[in-house]
Parts: sequence; structure tokens; C-alpha cells
Amino acid sequence: MELPFTNLEVAFILLAFFIFSLFTLASIYTSPNERNEDDDFHLKEKRRKRKEFKGKKNCSDEEHKIETMQP
Repeated sequence: MELPFTNLEVAFILLAFFIFSLFTLASIYTSPNERNEDDDFHLKEKRRKRKEFKGKKNCSDEEHKIETMQP
């Protein structure tokens, strides 16, 4: 009785199963709190940078006046 797949196809099937198993185990054994803390840190950092940028953006009106060119 012959196998319905060639050796190369069996190798790819086993490789895909192995990679799928690794991702499954990684999702089971990683702590979701650690990932959320990293995400929270990045979000807080982005918000802080936005506030700093907005603070720099709010300049006085005198700085933004357009001077007319005199001929």
C-alpha cells in the first residue's frame, strides 16, 4: 500500500503541524498580563509624547502673525 503523499509533502505537513503546535503552546504558556503591561507602557508613552507635542504647538499669536511684504 502506497502513501497518498510524496516524502516532500509529508515533510511540509509535519513542519506545519510542528509550527502550529509551537504557536499553540506559546499562547497557552505566556502570561497575558505581561503582554498587556507592555501595551499599556507603549500607549502611555505615545500619549505623553502627544501632550508634549501639543504643548509645543500652542504658541502665542504674535509668533504666528503673517508679515505683509512692502513693495
